[in-house]
Amino acid sequence: MSVSIVIVDDHAVVRVGLATVLADRPDFEVKASVGTAEEAVAAVGLHRPDVLVLDLRLPDRPGTAIVPDVRKASPTTRILVLTSYGEDRAVVEAVAAGVDGFLVKSADSGRLIAAIDDLMAGRPMLGEQVADALVRHLQAPKDSDPAVALADQLTRREMEVVMAVSRGLSNREIGEQLGLSEKTVKNHISDILSKLGLARRAQIVVLVHEQAQRYRS
Repeated sequence: MSVSIVIVDDHAVVRVGLATVLADRPDFEVKASVGTAEEAVAAVGLHRPDVLVLDLRLPDRPGTAIVPDVRKASPTTRILVLTSYGEDRAVVEAVAAGVDGFLVKSADSGRLIAAIDDLMAGRPMLGEQVADALVRHLQAPKDSDPAVALADQLTRREMEVVMAVSRGLSNREIGEQLGLSEKTVKNHISDILSKLGLARRAQIVVLVHEQAQRYRS
């Protein structure tokens, strides 16, 4: 089964490089490679790709601004954001918008391929650098309890899972830390999303750090 991909980056050389890397996998098929937000939304509507590789900096609109349009055009498309260090505000906005994963632009070709495999396997990618960006942007102290307003909505175990998710841990890492199976962790996260009225795992991180900021102030 092939994985269809649309690439969005305003630099033609980057688009060619990404397409070349992805061509190494026979089951990956790049359906389109475009340079603007408008072209991106149109390409997603036309091809309904499995994965959208999205740069945050586009000439006509920020990459984060098209996430709702992408979701409307193709609800099942996974959105993998390309980010750079120093883009903290854009990272926060992207997480809040509900993207599925992040990849630092300096990552090697193997990491890009692995990132797409992870998304297709249902493993959202919120790396440590993204969690760090959220902390820096929201200026949440590491030693505070950012969960004050969440504690009455979730069980103690669910709170432990929330805090682990907010630190950027994978399901496997959370399971190892809490002595749970990956399936149990996944079930907990599903329950947490339902209770908090959220759609995506990454939004848990935003909520936790927003609570930390409110608690601090």
